[in-house]
Amino acid sequence: MKLSKFILVALFLPPFGRVGVGLAQQLPLSNQYTINKFSLSPAYAGTGEAFEVFGSYRNEWMNIAGAPESKMVSANGIICKNMGLGGTLSSQQAGIFQDLSASASYAYHVKLADKNFLSFGVGLGLLESRVNIAGSTAQSDPIAANNADVNALVMDAGFGILYRFKALHTAITIPRMISSQIKDVNGNTVYTLAMQQGFNIGYKYPINNDWAIDPVIKISMVKDASMFYELAIPVVYKNKIWIAPFYKKTDMALAVGGSPYSNLMVNYAYEFSSKGIMGESGGTHEIALGWRMVTKKKSETPAPDAKKPYYEWILK
Repeated sequence: MKLSKFILVALFLPPFGRVGVGLAQQLPLSNQYTINKFSLSPAYAGTGEAFEVFGSYRNEWMNIAGAPESKMVSANGIICKNMGLGGTLSSQQAGIFQDLSASASYAYHVKLADKNFLSFGVGLGLLESRVNIAGSTAQSDPIAANNADVNALVMDAGFGILYRFKALHTAITIPRMISSQIKDVNGNTVYTLAMQQGFNIGYKYPINNDWAIDPVIKISMVKDASMFYELAIPVVYKNKIWIAPFYKKTDMALAVGGSPYSNLMVNYAYEFSSKGIMGESGGTHEIALGWRMVTKKKSETPAPDAKKPYYEWILK
């Protein structure tokens, strides 16, 4: 078996019957949350001004064969005054592991006071997990020799609570509420999908009429694993062009993007580190495309109505 695949097996294949060291990678990683808040929590569904769609592709550790690769498409929008809907399709491949998932989200938004909102969101879906053990490793390897391929379908669910006040937003999220066991055909547990929790807070601060900063702090917590944190500080020019440095617990990243048209967004992020596998690879590349439905602003001029006193005076 190639050394690179051996490293991936060691990282992503937990020991039987318990959760192992590869927990943080069980959910697809992404840097697109600076432009797509819905990727942070189902509670963000419908909080934007219009319906929006995002797609992303992420390739980690470029120079290492079998490194994690993920694709994601999501959409969300408001369906009435205080409710939003969303949906996500994602695929993640990491060595011998492959996850396919589909989920639908619902959010309910409550206005507490002027410009104060509290939102509750829930997401339900299905996750198909595959472990191609025999087909991807040498037969002399003990892992491949003693285990057959695994294909399991399990329920997945998430929940979030979001508070918004003007340009401030903060959320507590459980992106994975169900701790499911992935079992082989003999009923043996191969590995466990661990429950995860998260927290994020952000505030968009206008520097002047042209420039603004939109920092976001994100914290992820996984059962039986260490806490993971990151800070993104997008610097935005006229809501058209942005550059966003990321500082993370294990590495750093830099994203650049823009909106060449009023409803189209492009974002590219490069993640790098001088330590561990990231330091030995070509870094991580991620590109995201977004589309927002353009909404016409309501005119402040009242519609003509001959029955109103103002128009009666005008018509005299």
